[in-house]
Amino acid sequence: MKTLIGIFLAMVVSVSVLAPGPAFAQDEVDWAALPTDKAELDALDTKQLRMLRASVRYCEDFGRENHRNTACVFLDLDRSVRQSGDAALKAYHFGMSRMDRYSEARNRGAVENRLLRMREQALAAD
Repeated sequence: MKTLIGIFLAMVVSVSVLAPGPAFAQDEVDWAALPTDKAELDALDTKQLRMLRASVRYCEDFGRENHRNTACVFLDLDRSVRQSGDAALKAYHFGMSRMDRYSEARNRGAVENRLLRMREQALAAD
């Protein structure tokens, strides 16, 4: 029994050491890139939502409003945002909670207010 536990622990340690972290370094949020103007935030939300809907169409995941558990959608959307070269869009997208990031029915105002609070806190800490 001790041998099995030892083998299991060795496997867990090796996987945790060799596996990549939970997020790519390029997915870290650059809070300074996030605009504070309401119109600019609205434009970013619209752009991100269009990209989400394009990923939903590509993956044919029409049966739900929140796609956070559909790997095809969230992987495709994250890739598209990373490749966009738009620092403000990346900050907006990766700054959102996972629940909001992949939801077509998110509350835009609540998301923008939360992101602005997080931006304030992050920049004040620097």
